[in-house]
Amino acid sequence: MIEIEIENDLNEKIQAFFGREGGKVNKLLDKALRKTTAYINKNVKKEIKANYEVFPGLVSPGMKMLTKNRESTLLASAKRKDISDFYVSNMSPARSKSKLLAKVRKKNGTTEMKTMFWAFYKNNTSKLGLFIRNRERNHIARVKSASSFQMANNALSEDVIKGANEIFNKSLEEAFRKELDNV
Repeated sequence: MIEIEIENDLNEKIQAFFGREGGKVNKLLDKALRKTTAYINKNVKKEIKANYEVFPGLVSPGMKMLTKNRESTLLASAKRKDISDFYVSNMSPARSKSKLLAKVRKKNGTTEMKTMFWAFYKNNTSKLGLFIRNRERNHIARVKSASSFQMANNALSEDVIKGANEIFNKSLEEAFRKELDNV
């Protein structure tokens, strides 16, 4: 969670001009928050792409924004991603001489999964993929990896937070000036 602050002199100008009329101020704040959240969204996607070896289209549609009541939220899917969405060392089904290696790069390198195997469901043979045997002998499941929420859950760098504050204050000041010009 990032808290964004309005600069003191800008806050005084807004309060002096609008007084107790909060409706217009809230609209201006929502506009500024939308721009700031779009900036943060863009940087979160960059960090995910830098930390994980994923296919290009995986991250872009998974992140949505919601802005209301002077609060803006970046919504990322909590659904875990299929291993086929990542670059894996053995993408085609074949007999492996060594253990099957799946690489989902998250700074710790390659993960060895001993019980993975290539298979498809009997009722849908088109969905060939990597499966893993769970603790129960007869239960198998598609191999899943991190969700976009988990991938984006790292702390943002100080540069991104500083940039977000600058964009928020700049866009709020621009919206305030436009409102003053219309009066």
